[in-house]
Order: sequence, then structure tokens, then C-alpha cells
Amino acid sequence: MLKFIFSLLVGMVPEVLYFTLFIVFTKGLKEKRIRLFLLIALSYMLCVMIIRFQIVYYISFIFITFLILKFLYNKETQLIDIFVISLASIYLTLISFICSLFINNNYLYYYLLFILNRVLLFAPFILRNKLNIFYNKYCELWNRSRNKEEKRLIKSITLRNVSLITVNSFIFLLNICTIFVINTFN
Repeated sequence: MLKFIFSLLVGMVPEVLYFTLFIVFTKGLKEKRIRLFLLIALSYMLCVMIIRFQIVYYISFIFITFLILKFLYNKETQLIDIFVISLASIYLTLISFICSLFINNNYLYYYLLFILNRVLLFAPFILRNKLNIFYNKYCELWNRSRNKEEKRLIKSITLRNVSLITVNSFIFLLNICTIFVINTFN
């Protein structure tokens, strides 16, 4: 029981806070933040904490988070928010995987790397103002231009394909990381 409470406090709460802040800063949300945090926490517990190291639950967490956004912010939620949530998941997975590479069955390294992981988790928020600018530019490029004469840096179909390839590559890499973690810690 103590292990579960510790896992909740230093594992789940910072990660749920990270996802909530990432979505809030990226989309520029001003209201319903506490509800968003609580619903993401609930879905995180259901999808990630109960049955760990299974890809389908991590992927379902992304889609449930999108549905939470759709429920709370109906008109402000777009399909590209799936890619925003996936981007947050990619960053979380990468820093966790990199930190796990250096543990070497030493508890001192484990705790130092865990602290480093939590610090790096919130590092993107140093540029939190840029996240919303990136999101708005992403939305602008994602949506097709009705004006055929308008010059665009990248076509919307190209951006959509790159986004899909990125998410699918992430799912593939997450599967590999999950297998590595299971084999390392068992």
C-alpha cells in the first residue's frame, strides 16, 4: 500500500500535472483547468497505473485525453489535439527511456536519475509561451487553405502525413521501450 501511495505522489501526480500543463499552455486554455487535471488523473490511473507496460493502455490514454478535451472544450478541440497529446507522450517516454538506460541496478543512480527525470519533465515549460505559438501555427498549417493562391510553407496533406508517421513511429518505439523496461526490471 505504501508503495502504491508513493507511486501515486511521485509518479502519477507529476505526470498528470505535466500533461495538464502541456495541454493548457499549448492550447492557451483559461478555464476548467482543475476539471481537466482531475479527469486526466482519473484516466491516467485507469489506463497507465492499473495495467502497466501494455501499449494499448498508453495509446488509449491519448484518445481518452482527447475525449476529455472534447467533453470540456467542445468547440476549441480539434483532431490535431491527438497529435499534441502524442507529442507530450513522446517527450515523456524519451526522457524516461534515456534516464532508465543509466540505472545499472544501483539505487543511488536510480534516485538521482528519477529526480533528473522529474526536472526534465517540466523543462519544456520554460518556453511555455512558444508552445501556444507553435500550436497556432500547427493549426494554421493543418487546416486546408480555401484560398488556392495563398503560398504555404508546407501543404496540409504533408503535415498530416508527417504527423501520422510521427505518431505511428512513437507507438512502435514505445513498444520497443516497453519490452526493454520489462526485460530490464524483471
